[in-house]
Amino acid sequence: MKRFLLLYNGPPPSPQASHEGWPEWFDKLGDALVDLGSPMVNGFALHGDGSVSDNTTGLDGFSIVQAEDRDRVLDLIADHPFVQVGSEYSIEVFEVPRR
Repeated sequence: MKRFLLLYNGPPPSPQASHEGWPEWFDKLGDALVDLGSPMVNGFALHGDGSVSDNTTGLDGFSIVQAEDRDRVLDLIADHPFVQVGSEYSIEVFEVPRR
């Protein structure tokens, strides 16, 4: 079974953002959910010249799932509440090879 990192990408959510549907989506995944993850806040970037900035990508959070392949991951995330919010939101998926 392969592991995949889901990165939630989009505009920063408002403080009153609803997470409606998330608990049900997590429950639906069952054993495919490895780590429900967390929101990500207060990001910063260290640059090659040693400088630090608050300019970061639009990552809002992460989760980790396991699946046989890319197609199965797409099946798992097709109805994720995050992408139901609007077209400016996306889930970036990366395979995380085991060592």
